[in-house]
Amino acid sequence: MIRDQGRRPADGGSAPEGFSLSGTVELGGPAAAACQVPGDPAGSFTVLGEVEVGLDPEGVVVDRNTNRAYVACSRSNSVTVVDIASMSVVDRIEVGREPIDVEFDDESGLLFTADARSNQISVIDVRKGRLVGAVPVGTIPAGLALDRAGRRLYSGDTMSASVSVVDVDRLERIASVPAELGAGAVAVEPRTRRLYCVNFVTATVTVVDTESLEVVATIPVGEGPCAVAIRPGTSDVFVVNSLASTVVRIDGTTNVAVEEFPVPNAPVGLFAGPAGDRLYTANRGDGTVSVLGLDGTEWGRARVGTAPGGVIVHPEEPGLVLVANAGTGSLSLLEDTLSGPSATEARDSVHPLVGERVPGFALPDLRTGKVRHQSEWAEKKYILNFFASW
Repeated sequence: MIRDQGRRPADGGSAPEGFSLSGTVELGGPAAAACQVPGDPAGSFTVLGEVEVGLDPEGVVVDRNTNRAYVACSRSNSVTVVDIASMSVVDRIEVGREPIDVEFDDESGLLFTADARSNQISVIDVRKGRLVGAVPVGTIPAGLALDRAGRRLYSGDTMSASVSVVDVDRLERIASVPAELGAGAVAVEPRTRRLYCVNFVTATVTVVDTESLEVVATIPVGEGPCAVAIRPGTSDVFVVNSLASTVVRIDGTTNVAVEEFPVPNAPVGLFAGPAGDRLYTANRGDGTVSVLGLDGTEWGRARVGTAPGGVIVHPEEPGLVLVANAGTGSLSLLEDTLSGPSATEARDSVHPLVGERVPGFALPDLRTGKVRHQSEWAEKKYILNFFASW
């Protein structure tokens, strides 16, 4: 989740059909051309296991009471249930078409999926193990955030350029807040009561006051923003930019982007560690997950499946990291025992395909239907833009 080596607008990497992306966003200076990678001490950040879950897995959550992971498999139109202790699939539950993100409410035992092609949020009762309802939202919902205190669920609706507000207890949409085109991943900062929605196409973040449901700021970030995370116990907001291969830090008290640092190739997933001292990025472009300090120093990197995307930390075991790998249709379990950056001298990270010949390919022209061959542009500079299927 490797159809296009990019994430949907909720998580970056591909644009809705009919749109093209161009331009450069600067936040006080260009990022480094290559990510500086310290050597990873043996056994400090390693893959413990991997299990096949379905086609194109995206979002993942954990039920702390049962130690089960729920993975939204977008091409399978279902949620796969994984027993984490044995890393085995125990159930599959059908939902709407193309579920992308997933959230879980401990209080009610309800699981929610953002079904992009059904324009709805599916509702699963995990105790019964079945679908119990659906809530209509905007067009192409792609990101979810649960405000447990406020008993609201927020959905970033990509083509509606809006955020849907759902009452968790009544299971109904109660409001829609304007965002911008490509609205997707969302996160709630519980102390300031603010919602952050990343807008992939416009390269911005929309900030919403969750009490008044009014937009209070629009913040420019890097190209291809696709995931957002709040540092626990602070108002620091981090956004990962898939096209720029950077992470931006936003000061939540001023709503200003104050820092940007480079990360590995095409990051699309982002999670803030529960201790507040590190970030995790899922790097779709090279099939890895990185542990980063808050200053952007990469502490370690582990190779997982193809095209990793959704990444989270187990709510009861902070050393366990779960990653959904879209290209290999799998869920990886990693162990993180890092306490800081390695003492090993930093080195440049270069993708193994850099310097290799581009493979030949041919595709039909969308306007004329004529088959065009890559060889037509030999010795010329060109850009390949891979759209998501929808």
